[in-house]
Amino acid sequence: MLSYAPPLVLGSTTPRLWTRPLVQGPPGSCGCGCALTPDTSLGFSCVEFAGKVIGISLFPWQRWLLIHALELLPARRFRFRTILVLVARQNGKTSLVEIKNLWKMFVLRVPLVINTAQNLDLSEESWDKAVEIVESIPELAAEMDGTPVRVNGKKTLKLLGGSRWKVATASRKGGRGLSGDDVNMDELREHHTWDSWGAVTKTTLARPKAQIWAYSNAGDDKSVVLNDLQAKGRAGDDRSESGDLTLGFFEWSAPDGCMTDDERFWPLANPSLGYEGGVGIEALRSALATDPEPVFRTECLCQRVPLLEPRPIDPVDWAACAVAQPVKPERPVFFLDCSPGLGSASICAAGSVGGKPHLELADYRTSADWLVARAAELAARYPNARFAVFANGAVSALLPALDVAGVKPEQFTGPEMGRACGHLQKLVVDRAVTHSGDALFAQALACAVRRDIGDDLWTWSRRKSGDISPLVSATGAAWLLETSPSYDVLKSVY
Repeated sequence: MLSYAPPLVLGSTTPRLWTRPLVQGPPGSCGCGCALTPDTSLGFSCVEFAGKVIGISLFPWQRWLLIHALELLPARRFRFRTILVLVARQNGKTSLVEIKNLWKMFVLRVPLVINTAQNLDLSEESWDKAVEIVESIPELAAEMDGTPVRVNGKKTLKLLGGSRWKVATASRKGGRGLSGDDVNMDELREHHTWDSWGAVTKTTLARPKAQIWAYSNAGDDKSVVLNDLQAKGRAGDDRSESGDLTLGFFEWSAPDGCMTDDERFWPLANPSLGYEGGVGIEALRSALATDPEPVFRTECLCQRVPLLEPRPIDPVDWAACAVAQPVKPERPVFFLDCSPGLGSASICAAGSVGGKPHLELADYRTSADWLVARAAELAARYPNARFAVFANGAVSALLPALDVAGVKPEQFTGPEMGRACGHLQKLVVDRAVTHSGDALFAQALACAVRRDIGDDLWTWSRRKSGDISPLVSATGAAWLLETSPSYDVLKSVY
């Protein structure tokens, strides 16, 4: 009796969306039908380094990407200054970074390679693997300048020729003071502000042959850096005038809106599918059966979703609590808040209107330079008003200045903020609160993610959210009002 073996499903070598080569002509040695050759792309050199020096057999998609991303201009400079690679998880992205970085150090002799990731441990782990490769190959180990620095946060590999590979933090301070020739930014979907991108990528401005490599699987609406670059890359995919000619865009993803269980599209997002050491079809089927749909779409299909985690407060419920006409409570309390790094600040006022707590965004501005003076102004206008801040928040840096200005806010602890978050959530669900309908509230709510701090308590996650200062100040103000000794009296007055 004949046995039946199902056909082997292999991942797509070519991305679904990508920037075409400038080089035209008959098919070259790439093998995909393009005209790229060793004379027009240094990717062939990198592929040879991987196989003959390191002894690593690349996945077909990795070979294809190196050849296309390292395309040369006639002046022998890289065509792409910025390269965005979008691919589903566990397809060999990290090993590609290690190979490319070592090739640039040992073959091109670039002065400085910088690696960053939102999670520093991941960036350092990639560095560790690369160092292990170097130390295991005598010809490469002989070129090391001393022992690599293995101190966390300062890891550095240096070669005798002066080339270095450093690990930097993905933050607004990461890489400042350095001049990078090859910058790698992993987990780009976790960049909810432009702070890290601005700090790290600008290390390349004085390097004419520098490249910035950004890698990620798809994110959600909070992934502002990734989403902006993806939009630019897609605009330039057809060489339209809106595209950036220095941006190389390579996206392995399933088509937007496809059914998650349609296995025909899985190879488009998982280029290592079916290859030895690559993603397995059974593993994807298991993920489909166990993952929430947004997780499967972003991690396994490389598709953007509106929000990866359920919103603690439904925007529809929040909008239903808005009032049409402006309301100014006569005896408000105030909660002050600053975003991390003091990049923005908010003051929310809360008072009782019609027997319900009412929230008004008293002030919001970028930077926090204005906050102390504004708080002092409000304190003078409302002599008996209560003020409060979150003791563990960035605003705590302003407490000495507030004290000098005569404003002595109460300090909420972590558990107290947890109770405040749960309280606001219940008020909104029960329609037991009103607010001004300020657009900044809605914007903060749209990018806010919760963080569990105990079995029954949660609070707003600063790390995973965008600028949520208006929402945090509203949360604190509502709780401050309801814990005010005079609140019962206020409810009876209004």
